[in-house]
Amino acid sequence: MNIKTVIQIFIFLLIIVSSYLFIKTTFLSKKQEIIDLDTEEKEVKVEKIESKDSGGDIVENINYKSIDAKGNEYNLTASRGEISKDNENIIILKNVNGELQLKDKPNVYIKSDFAKYNSLNFNTYFYQNVSGFFENKKINSDNFDLLFKDNKAMIYNNIKFKDINIEGTADKIKLDLLTGDIIITMLGKEKIQITKE
Repeated sequence: MNIKTVIQIFIFLLIIVSSYLFIKTTFLSKKQEIIDLDTEEKEVKVEKIESKDSGGDIVENINYKSIDAKGNEYNLTASRGEISKDNENIIILKNVNGELQLKDKPNVYIKSDFAKYNSLNFNTYFYQNVSGFFENKKINSDNFDLLFKDNKAMIYNNIKFKDINIEGTADKIKLDLLTGDIIITMLGKEKIQITKE
């Protein structure tokens, strides 16, 4: 074999390897998409999904970040997640932290032992040892649901809330994520208990 043939084979192999790497990085990599939740009102863009896969249906060190069309940002981290056997779009998260950065509103921080995260509509259902923080308010409860399509948050079951000078208990708190309106209710005939310090 002469030197000319060797050089041609080398160039041919180099073109094949370069083409393969280009196609793999450009066309075969997972792309982040704009997901339209409600065609008339909202668009949510998943900017970053980081995770360290430990095999199978279990994922470790999860970090989800999404931004809607109005610029509101949602960050969710968890130490571990497991894909639900009943619905592949539901991920059961453990040691969960959530942060809502709302435009022109104070940030909302949520911590819980567990959460169910819907990867299609970003609804997150925090449960067990839930703590919520916004402005000077702290809320502890058993459940805290973030419903993005409805722009609402629902807090319920064993609610204890604390402001600068006020402590209280309630059965249910509704929070409108667009307006910031808060509705506190009791389910039975009992009244909302508020204690001033």
